[in-house]
Amino acid sequence: MDTANLETIAWRNVRSFTLFRMFFSARFYYPVYALLFLDYGLTLAQFGLLNGLWAVTIVLLEVPSGALADTVGRRNLLILAGICMLLEMFVLLLVPVGASGWLFGFFALNRVLSGAAEAAASGADEALVYDSLKAAGLEDRWGHVLERVQRDTSLAFFFAMMIGAAVYDPAMVNAVLQFVGAPFLVEQAQLVKLPIALTFFSGGIVFWMALRMREAPTGSALSVRATLAQSWQQTGAAARWIWATPLPFAIILAAMVIDSSVRQFLTLASEYWNVIELPIASYGLIGAGMSLMGLFVPRLARLLTEKGTPLKNFLLTGAAVFVGLLGLGLAVPIWGILPAILLYASIQLTGFFVSRYLNEAAPSEQRATVLSFRGLSTNSSYGAVSLLYSGLILWIQSQAQGEAAQDAVFVDSLQYFAWYFVFTMLMVFVLYRLRFGKRKYQ
Repeated sequence: MDTANLETIAWRNVRSFTLFRMFFSARFYYPVYALLFLDYGLTLAQFGLLNGLWAVTIVLLEVPSGALADTVGRRNLLILAGICMLLEMFVLLLVPVGASGWLFGFFALNRVLSGAAEAAASGADEALVYDSLKAAGLEDRWGHVLERVQRDTSLAFFFAMMIGAAVYDPAMVNAVLQFVGAPFLVEQAQLVKLPIALTFFSGGIVFWMALRMREAPTGSALSVRATLAQSWQQTGAAARWIWATPLPFAIILAAMVIDSSVRQFLTLASEYWNVIELPIASYGLIGAGMSLMGLFVPRLARLLTEKGTPLKNFLLTGAAVFVGLLGLGLAVPIWGILPAILLYASIQLTGFFVSRYLNEAAPSEQRATVLSFRGLSTNSSYGAVSLLYSGLILWIQSQAQGEAAQDAVFVDSLQYFAWYFVFTMLMVFVLYRLRFGKRKYQ
């Protein structure tokens, strides 16, 4: 195939990848995620179990899906991700609102399909696009592509947050209906499925973009059994490569520490906004506003990768996370939003650094598998940190004299975040030194 055709395919893949990532990541139910589940009729305990099921599904499928992407094709895994996204939304459109014996089962199916979609898309989308750019001799443009994708995804997330919250608010919807002269009004129960329906439409775009992508043929046609055997061999080979290669080993460890600490805060963000006395109406606006940081943070990240080393960039990000976590512990009314901004920026920087460095370091035939290890490791560490945090809450409550208020316990727990982060960052350097001695990470 001539260079012109390869370039055409590469840029077509870039455009499709951008839209795929935008509509896959920016879901309209995110601003009302917990509220929507509860309005369907679930209890808080069931909501927690479903989130655990989602995380377990991703961890179990992350590496096998990446290995399959490297054997049966990245495009096929992206098509599967689109199908799973459509099915997970379709299940919630079918299930009736209101507590019933079948409700938890439907939502469990939804969470398994959602986790499968995440696992199928993770790594395969980036690997397909990077390899098509490399085939056209354009791999040096990968940093610019990542910058654009993160920027556009952040913009899409902003609109999804704003629209998703608006269509779930009967006062907002009724105001619009009155303005356009509609002869009827709606109630909350009639709006529960609207964000789901909008996300189902997004799933259709995700599926369409996956179909539009193209990759070079593998040149072999393996049976299912042979493909699965080769996939597990690929998984083992990627694990051995990460274990034996200084740079990806260090990157994945650093990503686990930074991602798990910051994501734990993001899970608790609404409670934090409450204790720093921000009005509830501002929560959705804050999330949308933070997402707009993606318009300029990727450019900063690209400049840092071009001018600095991986070690310097992760140390800089780690310092920002430490300052942000230290600021959280102060829980300053209103102004406590400033350290949160540092944490939002830090996790975006980390995502860019990890993606760029791993894509550049990984062999082409193992790239999707290696990238899937990233998702496996960060999801596993996040789950572990969540359990540690639950234990911390129980310990703080046991140490309290008398009955401690929930907000007071929460603020006390924030004091431990920064020092836990410092400890785990030090452990990264210790583990690296034990594994590679004084060998350079390059």
